[in-house]
Amino acid sequence: MAWELTELSKIETDVLRKSVIDTLLMESDLMQMVPWETIGTLSTAVVKIQDLPSVGFRKLNAGYAESTGHFEQKTELISLMGGMIDTDKAIARAKNTIADARAIMQQLMVKAIAYKFNDKFINGSPVVDPEEFKGISVRVDDIVAEGYTDQLIDNAGTTGAARDAGILHDTIERNNFLDKINQLIHAIKGHKPDFLLMNKKTLLAASSLLRQERLLNQSTDMFGRVIDIYQGVRMVDVGTKADQTTEIITNTEDPQGLYTSNVSTSIYAVKFGIGELLWGIQEYPLEVEDKGLLEAKPVYRTEIDWPLGLAHVDPRCMARLCNVFPDNITES
Repeated sequence: MAWELTELSKIETDVLRKSVIDTLLMESDLMQMVPWETIGTLSTAVVKIQDLPSVGFRKLNAGYAESTGHFEQKTELISLMGGMIDTDKAIARAKNTIADARAIMQQLMVKAIAYKFNDKFINGSPVVDPEEFKGISVRVDDIVAEGYTDQLIDNAGTTGAARDAGILHDTIERNNFLDKINQLIHAIKGHKPDFLLMNKKTLLAASSLLRQERLLNQSTDMFGRVIDIYQGVRMVDVGTKADQTTEIITNTEDPQGLYTSNVSTSIYAVKFGIGELLWGIQEYPLEVEDKGLLEAKPVYRTEIDWPLGLAHVDPRCMARLCNVFPDNITES
């Protein structure tokens, strides 16, 4: 069965679990977007088309040549994400706290989970940590290595001072950026991704440019917050890691293509669809359990457990625009 957390929140009756889901949705735009498939196992096999059968023409009274399409199977793995929240009994029962101590600690843990998911959705790499799921940065690299080179787009335009000034302050760079972001959109199946993912500096620069060019549209999300839209595609700031300062998509990425210095950033385009594009997989849905007062020590414990991962089939469900120089990023 497939669910989005936004829909699950509407029907959830367990107060503790609903509070966790709502906090995840508030803290993570990505959590609002990803559709989830419950697979009931620690891995799932996905099948993609390797090549199509050949189609030809025949003469009268002659037959067609036989041809068969081929498929490729790969395995997507579940990662075990969650945490324990312990609150000392003395603190939990204190009457002079401004709020419920257990509720506060729970909220902090849920925020940390949201930030962790945001980070790993982009940067997750089983090579770096075998326990984490593969994020879209590594997935795009894999897709390009398979021969789908159009899924990595180089924003290379001008060089030197014009490029370093950023996309807002040079006409050539502005036009180049608009051309390349359109190319990014058209790299996705159906020529329309669901979302464009970037960091805050890039979102502010891109929305400013699009506003000046009268190409920006706006709407509101489920919490009434204003969202920016270009060509019907929502632009999303994926935010920071749990330290609240380190950007998930940094402004100091490793160089790609033409440029050689690590002072640029990227924009990712994604399209979701269970079973054929990009989607989330979970062994079972998010669980929140109040363990109560432990016997081993005088603490109240809450456990949050969510075995999850990502899966994709179509190589044109994601793409990356690299070497983007938003406003005030300069080469060292």
